[in-house]
Order: sequence, then structure tokens, then C-alpha cells
Amino acid sequence: MLNAMRNSVGSIGAKILLGLLVIAFAAWGLEGVFAARTQTVAAKVGDAEISTQEFARMFDGRLQALRASTGSGLTPEDARRSGFDMIVLDQMATQTALSEEAKALGIDASDQAISKAIMEFPQFQDAYGKFDRTAYDASLRQSRLRQNEFEENIRHDLARDVLLQSIGNGTTAPRSLAETLYKYRNEKRTLEYIELEPDDVEDPGDPSDTQLEDFHKENAAQFTAPEYRKISFVALTVKDVAAGLERSEQDLRVEYNLRLASYTTPERRNIEQMVFDTQDEADEAAQKIADGESFAQIAEARGLSAQDVSLGFQSKADLPEALAEAAFAANETGIIDPVDTALGWSLLNIRSIAPEKVVTFEDAKDALKTELTTTEARQIVPERSVDLDDQLAGGSTLEEAAEQSGAVFVQLDAVDETGRDPDGNRINSLPDDPEFLNWVFTANVGDEPTLLEGSTGDYFSLKIEEITEAALRPIDTITEEIKSAWVAAERKKALQDLTDRLTDRLSESSDLAAISEELGAEVKTAGPGIRTDRTMGLSAELLERLFAAQKDDAVTGDAAEGQSRLVGTVSDIIPATSEEDITAIDRSTESYAARLAQDFVDQFTRTARNNHPIQPNQAAIDAVFTAPHGGGYGGDHGGGLGF
Repeated sequence: MLNAMRNSVGSIGAKILLGLLVIAFAAWGLEGVFAARTQTVAAKVGDAEISTQEFARMFDGRLQALRASTGSGLTPEDARRSGFDMIVLDQMATQTALSEEAKALGIDASDQAISKAIMEFPQFQDAYGKFDRTAYDASLRQSRLRQNEFEENIRHDLARDVLLQSIGNGTTAPRSLAETLYKYRNEKRTLEYIELEPDDVEDPGDPSDTQLEDFHKENAAQFTAPEYRKISFVALTVKDVAAGLERSEQDLRVEYNLRLASYTTPERRNIEQMVFDTQDEADEAAQKIADGESFAQIAEARGLSAQDVSLGFQSKADLPEALAEAAFAANETGIIDPVDTALGWSLLNIRSIAPEKVVTFEDAKDALKTELTTTEARQIVPERSVDLDDQLAGGSTLEEAAEQSGAVFVQLDAVDETGRDPDGNRINSLPDDPEFLNWVFTANVGDEPTLLEGSTGDYFSLKIEEITEAALRPIDTITEEIKSAWVAAERKKALQDLTDRLTDRLSESSDLAAISEELGAEVKTAGPGIRTDRTMGLSAELLERLFAAQKDDAVTGDAAEGQSRLVGTVSDIIPATSEEDITAIDRSTESYAARLAQDFVDQFTRTARNNHPIQPNQAAIDAVFTAPHGGGYGGDHGGGLGF
């Protein structure tokens, strides 16, 4: 039997058949293998890969953190609409690119360094600061990570840290730079000036017909009516749907009680602490205070500043147990008997007490109701949008589609690109979505209404009924408006000419008092102030001129507000010296060094991204959100370092 089979396989016909089967299998099987492989890769970063599993895990973690920080019920769909998935992927690409650079440079973390880092994670330690294996395993299960995967992530993190620290460490900034900038920023100047208003120049009278026509043409943009559009639209918004939802007071009270901790600000105490080696030393200090010395005097005698002894405002949960019990057992401010702590014997001074504050249910319920109904509305709106889309596709008018889907139907006779009517009033019935007016002014008359999804989770559909093109308004319809604009322009021109003449006179004589007496104007003073001082009442342009001029030079420019022109002289220049604030210069030097270091790191990171460009796999990314991705993330420990 076996020989017969061997002989049949060896025949020409069998070989042809077998070849066809192999080709068919290759065409089917390899395609399936490659497709499956492709679906597991969310993106390539150079030659490295980001798996869909890694991406899903990172997205989930970041989304949970965002929910916790904002207190919102943001769904994955909401997050994707705002581009959150691409932000997460971009961050992962940056980390991967840096890891590849570290690998290329031979930078790696040892097993000992990884173990040490993990054992020092606060969340993996017990109440005594010792590594807790149970907490570690629980965290891995919660994160759906195998131990070897987590340790490999730590290895990459440590390697990246070493790489970036080696780039930024040792960066210094010259102190002379900080001193120069300090002097530049803190130099003070004083301006003596007179103020001239448009009414201080001669009235130009009424314009002639020719002047009116010329002004109308030369300032056409000022007198052109914008394009207006007559529109109809349907708006299905989270805000409108939420407004129609109710929550009973009982439901709100239950939710309030569940969140009571978030409505409660615990009692906080402003505490000072001095630590002594022995109880005798602490008792001696306490006795000195009882005899009349102050806490501050004893601290100063020990070489401690107010900053050294201040713990600031602390809640009971913020402090170690021994300190917390002692500090919060006191019923009033003052000195607490010495306490034995991990640091030594501590003498505490309670400076002030901020009592616990609780936002009452009555104060919280309106905002709580809005939050709950808005969260529910975010689930309802996408469902109703399907019905709205079906209505539009079936040929319903906008008004009919709105009625059937619970949306709002609105008609506007005229709206411009800024959302105003022909009288210049803002139209309140327009949706808040910033994209809506863009849609209105890119659509055309005759376009079939389609469903549009806004950036805020709302849905719209619109129809352009009529377009009124932008046009220059006829003179006879706005004659008085043109006259007023002409008079204002002529006065402004005359005021400019007057200030220019006065500036020329000041440049020759610097006699501001004589000019002020001649004009009957008061001499005023602005300053002394620094070049960014907006309280001097000078425009930014005039401030710049003031600090570019020399002492007694003439300067002119606009006041900070109104249409006044100022003409004056630089009456005083007060240089700043580097000895004025040594601490500020020291801080600036450190700050500039930190900025330079960060610039180097940023530049290196950009180079790493360029060396390892990202190639997203959109199909695989989409699959993450359309198929379950929970199984198989965790399970057994998966090897690891064995600590």
C-alpha cells in the first residue's frame, strides 16, 4: 500500500496536482499570514515596530489618566474624534525613535539597574517602604502586562533617560548673559510729555462731493458690505439633547454622596518644623519658647531660615503618621510638644488653621446635573445622528429630518463669515462649533444636505438658499457714515502733522515747558518704568521709542488708549546694576542653562524622529477600536528577572 502511494506521488500527474495545491496554498495561506502580521503592527518607526497590543494598552492608560484628571466620562470615540489616538501614537513613536538611537549607540540598562528601578517604584512598596511582590503582580495584571514585557519597557526607559541626560547634563549658561539681560529688562526711564487730542486741531469742515467720492473709493474696504448667505440648517447637539434630559433629586444626591470626597477640601494647617537630634534638645527649645523666645528666633540661632522650617499648608494625609497625629491633635495654633519622628525629635509650630470645606449638595447639584445629562447626551447624540442621516438620505427636507430625529431646525436670512447679521449683531442661534461657519461659506447653492460631524461631538446638516455677494455700498445710502469717517481721518492727519512739527521743535530746543505754555497744555510725567511697563499709559510703539532714545531726546507716539498723541522728552534714565538682585541673576543663569539643555534634547529628539520616520498602519489602528483587545495581555508572569 505504501509503495503504491509512493509510486502515485511520483507520477507526472500527481506532481502537477501537488504543484497546483502548493501554489494555491501559497496564494491563500501566505496572504493570510501577511494580513494577520500587518494587523498586529500599529506603526513602523524606522525599522522598529509598535504593536497594536502596545498601542491599545498605551491608549487605554492615557485615556484613563485623562478621565481622572478632568473628571469626565470621555469615551474612546470622543477621544479619537479629537485626535487623541494620533497624539498617543506620536508620543510612542518618539519614545521608539529614541530607544533605537540608544541601541545604535550601545546604551543599555543592566538587569541590576532594572531590578533596582522596579523595587524603588512607590506603588510596588508596602507601608514600610519594602518591595511588595503581591502589589507588583497585581499591578501587572491590572495593566495586562507580562513581567518580561514590563521589564523590557523599563529597560528602554532607563536607556532613553541615560541618553537624554548625557545630552543635557553639563550645559551651562554664561553669567554675563543673565547680567546683561537683567540690566536690559530692568533699566527704567521717565517721559515728560504733553497730550494732544483730535479735537485740539482745527475742524476740517464738511467734505466736498469730490472729496466724498474720492474717500469712498480710496477706502472701499471700509465701506464694503460683506458676503451674506441665506441658510437653513439642522443642529443635533449634545447641549440641546442634555437640556431635555432630567435627573431626579434622589439620583443627584446618590451621585453627590458617591463623590463626596471630591467635594471636600480637608482641613489644612500651616506648619513650621525644627528637627533635633535628642529629646532633651527639643524640650530645651520648647522651654525657651515658653519663656518668651519666638520659634523664629530659635530657628535663626540654629542657622535656619524661615524657608528651612516651613512645611507650608498640609493636610493630615500629607504628613507622616507621627507628625500628622501630633499636628492635628491640637485644637489651636501654637507650639506642639516635641514629637519623636523618623527624622529625629521634631518641634512643631502651628501658624494657622484652614478648616475643612465641603461644597454642599445645593451648591453642587446644578453642575452635577449638567455633567450627568451631558455624559448621557454624548451617548444619545450619535444614535440619533444615524436616524438623522437616514432621513436625509431618504429625501426628507431639513425641517422634516429635524422633527423626526429630535434635532433643531433654524433658518437665517443673512449671516456673514463672522456670524453677524447685516446690522452687525451677533446671531445667537448659530452653533458654537468653530467649523460650522467654514462649512457655510464653502458650500454652494444647490448642494444636497449631508450629515456633518462637528469637532465637539455635535452633528449638522445645512443648505445654502441664497448668496449675496460682497459689494461696495452706494454713497447715497451711507453719506453720513462716510462724512464722519472723512472728518476723523482729516483730524488724525492734522494731529500727526502737529505732533511732527512739535517733535522737530523739541529736537532743536528740548523746551517742553515753552511749548506747553504756548498750547495751554499740561506737562505730564510717565514713569519711571521698565520697557514692558504697561501702567505708564504709553503704547507699545511709544515705549519702544522711549527706550531707543537718549536722555533729552524728543519722542512722540500714541497713548495706550484712545486717539491721543503724546509729544515729550526722555527726562531720566536709571540704569539697572547686576548687584541689585544677585538672587534673580543666579536664578536666571540656572534657567537659561536649563533652557539650553532642553533645546539640545529637543533638537536631538527631532533628529531621532527624522532618522526613524513613522509609518502608521491606519487599518490596524482602526481594528483596535472595532475588535476586542483584552485577551492575552496578562496571564502568567512571562519570565522576568526573578526578583
